[in-house]
Amino acid sequence: DTPCIDDHQLKPEDFETKGKVSETAANIVLRILYLARIGRPDLLWTVNILARAVTKWTQACDKRLERLIGYLYKTRAHRQFCFVGNTPDECSLGLFQDASFAGDLQDSKSTSGGLLCLFGSRTFVPITWMCKKQTAVSHSSAEAEVISLDAGLRMEGLPALMLWDQVIKALSDKPAKITEKNVGKNIDAVNKFIQNIDYTPPSLPITESLAKIFVFEDNEAVIKMVIKGRSPNLRHVPRTQRVDLDWLFERISQDPAVKLKYVSTKEQLADILTKGLFSVAQWSTLLDLIQIGPEKSGSIKQTPGVATVNVNKNQSVYMANCIHDVFNICPHEGAITPCRICNHFCFSHCLRCAGISGFPASAFVLSLIHI
Repeated sequence: DTPCIDDHQLKPEDFETKGKVSETAANIVLRILYLARIGRPDLLWTVNILARAVTKWTQACDKRLERLIGYLYKTRAHRQFCFVGNTPDECSLGLFQDASFAGDLQDSKSTSGGLLCLFGSRTFVPITWMCKKQTAVSHSSAEAEVISLDAGLRMEGLPALMLWDQVIKALSDKPAKITEKNVGKNIDAVNKFIQNIDYTPPSLPITESLAKIFVFEDNEAVIKMVIKGRSPNLRHVPRTQRVDLDWLFERISQDPAVKLKYVSTKEQLADILTKGLFSVAQWSTLLDLIQIGPEKSGSIKQTPGVATVNVNKNQSVYMANCIHDVFNICPHEGAITPCRICNHFCFSHCLRCAGISGFPASAFVLSLIHI
């Protein structure tokens, strides 16, 4: 039911004996890694551990790989589902960031996990996700969370925020007026942005604040430390944690586009990317929150102009385009509401489609903003 085997579930001798599939391990693992990076974040933590061990393969890796292949076979019908029903300026970025604490029994290092999504009142799209072993040993979960929060915001969150600023400007209903005097300046700015789109400098400039990014953290102590800038309990932390904490305080206090919000551990989407020990119920809840599941055929017959979309049990089934908006029909109640522009019937969700706690994924993320 889960692809993971935690280190605590393995025998000490499993980490010392050479594995049986060491010769072909790299070929197998890299194929699964491609799948995990493209559309299956539920595989990333396990395959991340295996990818780091391809040159020192052990029996522990054999057991992990066998468990992972079995999970892949059982969930071969699973898909990553997304839905979009808002204009760019109505959407915000959400960065769920989490960390394990001393999860690796070999060196006591922690793992950073993060999931970046685009969300709105009728939009939920996971964009990218990360799972990275930390290079510094932390003495507390708060220290590990600080490193994870810095890595996620600096490497994923802020570059995406700059990109979404450009998307909003390009697709705005009121584009900037271009005259003969500023046409060259605009072209130069666009060319410079495209050339540096994959570049992450040590300190990204403050954005134009057209877009917003909400960073969701489940450690209240870390949130207080980032807001205050320092913590008396962490006055003796090593340089890595001190620099990360100071940078987070400076960035969040100066950039109005970056908001830090609390999310409960049970609703932390990045939790699936930090450790391997989950109950079946916990794993199923996280998959529902991230919108991963098997496709399900709807009971409504397809009508002209309506395109069928692969969905799971927590999402609407049919979509089509009117001239202004997205058209969603609920398969359970069929209730529909008018388009906000042309009054055509364009969008709906019923509570049976909603998923966790009676809300769709978009409403779930929006509810966190107002906590």
